[in-house]
Amino acid sequence: MSYPIPPSKSKYVAPKTPKYDYAEVLHKSYLFYHSQKSGILPYQRLAWRGDSCKVCVGDFYEDLSRGWYEAANTMKWGLPFGWTATQLAFNIFIFEDAMNSVNELAEGLELIKWGADYLMNCHHNDTHIVGQLGTASLGPISKLIELDVDFNYWGPPEEYEQWVPSGLPHKAYYLTPDNPSSEIAGEYAAAMAAISIPWAKHNATFAADLVDRAKRLYKFATDYPGSYVDSKENAYQWSTFWYPSSNYQDELAWSAAWIYAATKDPYYLEEAKRWYRMDPDLWYEYSWDEKGGGLHVLLYTLTKDAYFYDNAMMYFKQFLPGPEQIVKFTPRGLAYIEHWGSVGYSGNVAFLMLAFAKAIGYDTAVGKQLTEFALQQVNYALGDYGYSWVVGFGDNYPTKPYHKSSYNSFIDYPLRGRSQDEVELDFIGSKTEQRFILYGAVEGGPSIDDTWYDDRSNYEYSEVTQDYNAAWTGAMAGLIDYYGVDKFEPYSDCGLDLGWKHPNASTPPAWPADDCYHTCNRNCERGQLTSSFSWRLLTEPDNLVSHMETLYPGQGSVRAAAIRGHSQGEDPSSFDASAHRGENSNAPKQIDASYDDGLFKQQSTGQQQQQQEADERNQSTLSAASTPSSASFALLLAIALVYISF
Repeated sequence: MSYPIPPSKSKYVAPKTPKYDYAEVLHKSYLFYHSQKSGILPYQRLAWRGDSCKVCVGDFYEDLSRGWYEAANTMKWGLPFGWTATQLAFNIFIFEDAMNSVNELAEGLELIKWGADYLMNCHHNDTHIVGQLGTASLGPISKLIELDVDFNYWGPPEEYEQWVPSGLPHKAYYLTPDNPSSEIAGEYAAAMAAISIPWAKHNATFAADLVDRAKRLYKFATDYPGSYVDSKENAYQWSTFWYPSSNYQDELAWSAAWIYAATKDPYYLEEAKRWYRMDPDLWYEYSWDEKGGGLHVLLYTLTKDAYFYDNAMMYFKQFLPGPEQIVKFTPRGLAYIEHWGSVGYSGNVAFLMLAFAKAIGYDTAVGKQLTEFALQQVNYALGDYGYSWVVGFGDNYPTKPYHKSSYNSFIDYPLRGRSQDEVELDFIGSKTEQRFILYGAVEGGPSIDDTWYDDRSNYEYSEVTQDYNAAWTGAMAGLIDYYGVDKFEPYSDCGLDLGWKHPNASTPPAWPADDCYHTCNRNCERGQLTSSFSWRLLTEPDNLVSHMETLYPGQGSVRAAAIRGHSQGEDPSSFDASAHRGENSNAPKQIDASYDDGLFKQQSTGQQQQQQEADERNQSTLSAASTPSSASFALLLAIALVYISF
């Protein structure tokens, strides 16, 4: 157990000038999502993450490989994934100019596009929608014989198909009229509508497609009301165990409000108000589950209606000093909303307060009060009491976050081929620090007395997730906006240890000299999306081959072919461990990505691409492979198929 420095004896006073470099934190927060990315990567930002989700194909052959993973696992649960995508777009909706001023807007737009690619493919049609990808566990029997699937895999996502217990690839689970989830469909609709808003000025066709899908998903959510917590399907029962939904009225109000924001169609504003008034729980946390706090702020921002102003203030007063405060605080000032994810939850509220303060004016009395609270929460997490809860930021930050691929990477996996029980014992019990720095990840947070554990076995403190970073990212942009963009310089990857010096790393991208986001070049004009070469890669499909040749000299055609979904050679960013375990009857097929109008749309193919050079470098680190006997594998697979069918 670790202890922070003693608490201050005086009332918190917001610094008049920035205490921390919030542009650096914003840059690293976006970088965290590269550690979570799923699918065929158009380029490698991190040496220790490559192509994954290699058999992520739905029942109707839809490509589900994109998006990002939930936490340490490789799950894509519908409600938290959808909210993360919505919130990442919400950040841009409120603080777009601040992000652009420090050259982070292109990164933000690319990230939400990557999430939208997944969500659009989840929407197979208006009666079959993927509400979850992946199998955490299989039925109640898992408690007896430990038949966990994803939750009992401890290696890198790049090798999931080779080593996952039972050999089951990621399976898609659907929402249908007979198995509805208004909250998942509603959140997907909210995400698509929210993402369409900043993208409309860059690709109107893509934005219009998102809005159309959002309307259709909203119709599904309202025509077939219901919650996944009532589902008889085993996958959603496990989803309820980990992510229980309180109700779905808030998601319906949320989705209608975002469709209104995207279309200005008054019908959706009235729908938002109708569901808003029906929501029984608008007044506590703001999270993947409860959207009340976000609804107050969003609807006030859109309408300037005093009704929503009053409700927002009623919501905020439970956190602020005064007779209506009900939220507990740690001795050093962290709003302690939930034990599990305390820093993430306080960051969510900090974002909402900054967004509301911007809407009413930072210089108003209420704006100052809200901004001071937000600063207290953010600065606590960044090191005010001697410990930063953001990996890779500050002098004293977490070294053992509960995150599998930064510990067991596909380029550094010492127990490759051992049983997953052995890998788990090492991951949980070892005091070894992460082999790679998980930049930007927001850890769970301390106990109510501000103490914490920096180890993987106490994962309620050390876990990192997609949703902890979502609103936190927006809060950083909010503080840049509050203090003034002239107080911050754009940050870049210059000097960061992204793993490229590791002996098993492949050749890093050769970012061009005029790229100021990934290199040490500081001479780009601020506020230009093209200062990031990845933005050009994303939006200039006619130049794809030449752009890939710039990044990977001599491999441009091969890389472009992989992105477009055609096999013309080996993909240097992927690693096939099966080459070192003998014949693998369960060798996965590769899911390749393709550019469509420069927007990374994906198509499934039957191609698998390997990395010969990385294979050779990894031979010295590989352990002898252990595979289940054909009889035991058949038994596990039979049990798995029985429970998947329930």
